[in-house]
Amino acid sequence: MTQREAREGAIGHLTAVWLVGCALTHVQSQAVLIALFSDVRELFGVVVGGCVAVGAVAVLAWFGSAVRTLVPLLQRPRGRWAWAAGVYTLGTVGAFGAAVVRYEIDHLENGLVLYLAGGTCYALAAALFLPSLRIRMGALGAATALTVGGMYAAWAAGQPPTLDEWITANGVERSLLRVGDPPPGYALNVMGASEDGFGADYEGPDSARVHLHVAPAGHDTRRVDARGCPVPFGDLILCTDDGGGRQLVTFAGSYAHQELRLRRGALVYTVTVEGSRTDLAAARHILSTLRPATDTELAGLVELPLRR
Repeated sequence: MTQREAREGAIGHLTAVWLVGCALTHVQSQAVLIALFSDVRELFGVVVGGCVAVGAVAVLAWFGSAVRTLVPLLQRPRGRWAWAAGVYTLGTVGAFGAAVVRYEIDHLENGLVLYLAGGTCYALAAALFLPSLRIRMGALGAATALTVGGMYAAWAAGQPPTLDEWITANGVERSLLRVGDPPPGYALNVMGASEDGFGADYEGPDSARVHLHVAPAGHDTRRVDARGCPVPFGDLILCTDDGGGRQLVTFAGSYAHQELRLRRGALVYTVTVEGSRTDLAAARHILSTLRPATDTELAGLVELPLRR
């Protein structure tokens, strides 16, 4: 066999193993999912895992008989079973590592990438049994690079996003991220943000609390009258002019509270006050000192779920 024929044979051999590995990765991942959702998870996992492993080794052994001339181990007695077991074990370890990395990155949302990566692991395992030292060293180097790269990717995926990354990933408009200065004795606590709005709590003395919500104009779909006052649906709702462009909305009933609303530009600011009317001074202070929130004040957002 000429050098060119040997090279072409090795390429064809590894390509075929890669295809078999992609299929095995798909089958094994589905088997794992079935076992996880089975009522008898442990027993079913052992049975399914054992059957898949035996079947995979048998398929590889059958495939190895067709490429006997390319791999010296296959020419020995029972060599194809040793080759099949070796390729399956190394390839499965690599595919499992790829699954762990993909889970850290995107929770296995893209199964095709996992199947392709698993096939690559099986192909690299098969390359280690070829007689060419250059191919074996190349496969070992590629496996090392993939291992290091996968570990780094998993580590990077586990790091908290930066504030800008979180805002972009969650579709939040920077214009919504506005707060008022905390009234005396109150502490600001940013609660969350989305493409629909932004919220922050102001916690004061004696468990007093007021809540600021910033939303685009028109986001509130409740029916209103000509003055913009919500139409009552059961409990009484009273609206009065609070001055300075603010509207005071008083909700009676089982959940008695007040809202101080201010529309400025394309945004509507609503400060909800629970308890006595004396907290309205805090609400007015918040609305009179509105400004863009600082990165320090928004730092807690990165601890909230990141939309993928």
